[in-house]
Amino acid sequence: MTEIYPKKPIYDIPGFPEVLAGDLIENLMKQAAPFKPGFTLGERAESIEKTDDGKFILTTSRGTKHLAPVIAIAGGLGCFEPRKPPISNLGDFEDKGIEYIVRDAQLRPDVGATLARQMILEDGVELLLGPTSSSVALAVTAVAEEYKIPIAFHTSASYALTTTQGHPYVVQVIPNTYMEGHAAARYMNELGYTQWAGIGPDYAYGRDLFAGFSVETLALNEEASFLTEQWPALGERDLTPFISAVQAVAPEAVYTTLWGDQLVTFVQQAAPLGLLEDSALVALLDTDFLKAVGDELPDGVYGFSRAPFYAIDTPQMDAFIEKHLELMDGEYPSDWGILVYDAVYALKAAVELAGTTDGDAVAAAFDDLTFTSLRGELTIRACDHMANAPDYIGISTQDSEYGYPIMTEVVQVPAEEVWYTCEEVEALRAEAEAVEE
Repeated sequence: MTEIYPKKPIYDIPGFPEVLAGDLIENLMKQAAPFKPGFTLGERAESIEKTDDGKFILTTSRGTKHLAPVIAIAGGLGCFEPRKPPISNLGDFEDKGIEYIVRDAQLRPDVGATLARQMILEDGVELLLGPTSSSVALAVTAVAEEYKIPIAFHTSASYALTTTQGHPYVVQVIPNTYMEGHAAARYMNELGYTQWAGIGPDYAYGRDLFAGFSVETLALNEEASFLTEQWPALGERDLTPFISAVQAVAPEAVYTTLWGDQLVTFVQQAAPLGLLEDSALVALLDTDFLKAVGDELPDGVYGFSRAPFYAIDTPQMDAFIEKHLELMDGEYPSDWGILVYDAVYALKAAVELAGTTDGDAVAAAFDDLTFTSLRGELTIRACDHMANAPDYIGISTQDSEYGYPIMTEVVQVPAEEVWYTCEEVEALRAEAEAVEE
């Protein structure tokens, strides 16, 4: 459970109304510690044979043998194993350079920074792929700069990663919070909404994205106003007090920076209260969210997304979808899988151009580098190492061939229309430096 879904709430453990999987395992390990148990990890039980004296020999997939007087079989849903890339001789390299590792930063910047430092100093990591949380990313990017390690961000979207905390070793392959906020504000301004409410998670991404949207909304229409802002903690599950506060001001539209499971919870709790009928909603409608919320999401929700597979028409995406369906049992790719793929290919292109993984050489190779992504050709701007990644905006519909809602009437917003100019990036950095001094 700690390897696959450490932050998944579990509801069927005696004595716990709700407990996170990772916390449960941690407590079980503490409880077992006085008895000094042994563990065999990364192996699968293959066979059991009974000896003449009534004991048992259990043999694992790696040939390890355990002799025991008693064996308890807890089968559950079977054995979880990593989905490996389709490389014919991959087995020749497993345990000899290729490892499958999950490290959970627990959405904590201090833990993320420590893990990044350990990977660099102890594991010899030469390239990093950024974490999902922007708060963690802001801590990790400082470590990457300290050790001159190139890092590609594929999910963390805080504008600060390439502006006030930008450095030569960073590259971002997604629209940042400034870009996403501005793109949605311009789209919604054309629809004439003026009385707004905002609700989002109280951390860097949530506040940065809201700032991008609200500042541009107010700049575009002098009659626009934000009647309330609500900031539940990241991961807060009871959102009804915040929803009630939004309803109390009767906004025409609600802009939310909630995402993932917390956005699913918001929809589930807001719908019965009538908020989704009384007010228009603007939210991040990524594929994983759409799968999770299913038929609970009403038609007509305005959404923005970074890589909706169904709305991207490139040969690379077509080939990727075909291979994904083949390898993942008919499952279509998530936005996040697409973006990680593109981040890896950005690093690959820079390393190939540099001819080395040396940090300074790769950083120089990022400058104005054009690479082929699943979304088409992208160019990494030299002044801040932002890729000119587009944003996608549309309207939710249950009328879908995929078995879950998607966005329809999708428009693609070019990065060049909504990103900071290089002069603005320089000014932001100068202002941040002046504050530090």
